[in-house]
This record gives sequence, structure tokens and C-alpha cells, in this order.
Amino acid sequence: MRLAEKPVYAFRPDGSVMDLAAPDPAEIRFGEIASGLSKIARFNGTNSGLAYVVSQHSVMGAEAILQEGGDELTAALFLLHDAHEHLIGDITRTTEKLIAGVLSSMPENPSLAFRYAIEKIKRKWDEAIYFAAGLPLPENWTARQTMTVAAMDNRMLHAEVAALFGEHAARNMASGDRRPPKTRGAITPWPAMKAEERFNEMLSQLPIQSAFAAGA
Repeated sequence: MRLAEKPVYAFRPDGSVMDLAAPDPAEIRFGEIASGLSKIARFNGTNSGLAYVVSQHSVMGAEAILQEGGDELTAALFLLHDAHEHLIGDITRTTEKLIAGVLSSMPENPSLAFRYAIEKIKRKWDEAIYFAAGLPLPENWTARQTMTVAAMDNRMLHAEVAALFGEHAARNMASGDRRPPKTRGAITPWPAMKAEERFNEMLSQLPIQSAFAAGA
């Protein structure tokens, strides 16, 4: 299923192009995911010091699921839950709210269409990524898997805000599951190379198809 009538081309690392409007498992390269996510800053890079990158968020959340007694399959689902961002970037929640707020003031109020489009793009690339990984598609996750991934994402967000911006910032966030995740070590930004290496290590440790995880 195409996302747009006309192709939307983006560069691959080797200089070739892919069509972002045509999600396809054959386009997924897990080595490129690890590399790309290690260069994308969460919170738009507004924290002091090194950028806190998406791959670190993914690795630490997956490790926390295992540390808390979760299974490897659920940890793998979490590891890849933001993998689409290596293709379309990290559109932060605050940016989405800002754009939707601006659109809502327009005569035809297209804000709902904007949110729908963003979710559809993410969902279709998620389907391609999880299929390529040999993992269940999000629509086939169990209720427990869905809840665990969503809860860990929110718990990591609260913990990251507290670690990077202070407890006062975390108190200003919307309510939700605020239990500190059992991460392996403190939440301090990793250099990009370390984040990429740790992501690749998790790929090899979790039940992800080895042919793809090797970066094929």
C-alpha cells in the first residue's frame, strides 16, 4: 500500500534512493537503523552536553524490560518501536502539538488529518520494519506486549526528562506511569558511536532474524 500517489525519494547511506511513500520490508537495513538512530537527538537536542539519542532510549528501555523480568520478544518489540525515525526523523510530541494547534485555527481545521497522516506513516513503516525483523506486527501484539511497550516508553520519557532537565521539569509533564525503569546504569548521554554499538549488540542478543540483524 502506497502512502502517496507520487514517490518521495530519500537517500540511503550509499547514495542510492528509496521511496518513503512505499514502505517495503526489503528496504530495511538494520545496520542503517542503528547508525541513523544514533544521530537523532531526543528532545530536539535541547539538553546540556551530548545529545541524548534515540538508539540509547531504545536500548535502555529494552534492557529495563529484561531487568524487570520481561521476555526477550517484548524487549525486541521495544527496541524497534522508534526505528521508523531513521527514515522520517523524530517529530517530537511538542512539535506535533504545535503544528496541530496552528492547523486547528485554520477555517477547515485540518489538524486531525495531520495527526492521522503522521500516525499512518509511522504505522506503515513499523509494519515493514517488524516484518523484516521476523517479529509480530503491532496489530498482532498481545494486550500485554502493547501495554508493556507503551508503558516503558512513557516511563523512559519521564526518567529521561528528570535526568536531563531536572525533577522540576518532570513534574510539569502530563500524568502517566512514572515508575522509574530499572535501567542498567544512569541515564547520561552516550557518544553516537557507543549508542550505535549498543543498539547492534541488542539486535544480536534478541530474537530478531539474524539475516537482517547482521545488517543485510
